[in-house]
Amino acid sequence: MINKIILFNGPNSPFGRKTKITSLVQSITLEEKIIKVQEADFLDKHNPLRKIPTLLVDDLTIIDSDNICIYLDSISNKKTLFPKNEYFKVVSMVSVANGLMESVLERRMELIRPTNEQSNSLINKQEIRIARTIKWLENNWKNYDDSYLTMDQIAIACSLEYTNFRLNNQWEKDSPNLIKWLNTFRQKDFMKSTVPLEAK
Repeated sequence: MINKIILFNGPNSPFGRKTKITSLVQSITLEEKIIKVQEADFLDKHNPLRKIPTLLVDDLTIIDSDNICIYLDSISNKKTLFPKNEYFKVVSMVSVANGLMESVLERRMELIRPTNEQSNSLINKQEIRIARTIKWLENNWKNYDDSYLTMDQIAIACSLEYTNFRLNNQWEKDSPNLIKWLNTFRQKDFMKSTVPLEAK
């Protein structure tokens, strides 16, 4: 029996992009529905947090992008994106990438508030965290292996491209290893086909 899988996603979410890429890489057929969270009252019965991405598999609801990626990977017949011998290294790096996405997103959400309600200290705090995280990745992440695709590669690529999309690409000049790898990685079909809608 083939399960019906629906991915509720947003047009620009880096977390959603990560799950969409996982489905493409692992050849999982699903129906993607692009929604506006602010108007998605219907999502509350599945996910009380009303966050995207949210995955429905028949009567099962899977919440959180990491859980969704792990699920999609688990039902695939393809080589896992979470190699057993490197599992905790991979998922820890995914968490770093998630944190980078969150900081870029929080900065963005603060900037779209009315000017008189914005917190410059919060914006500055996020920008410092963003710069520190990318510098750390440049110095500590070394998984540039093009022969075996892993989840940390997908997550880090999504986080760096989201930084360029919502902030700027100033990090590139101080991160020769990351940008050299990313310039090659972003040429993959699954990266090209999942570029945020507003960035196209």
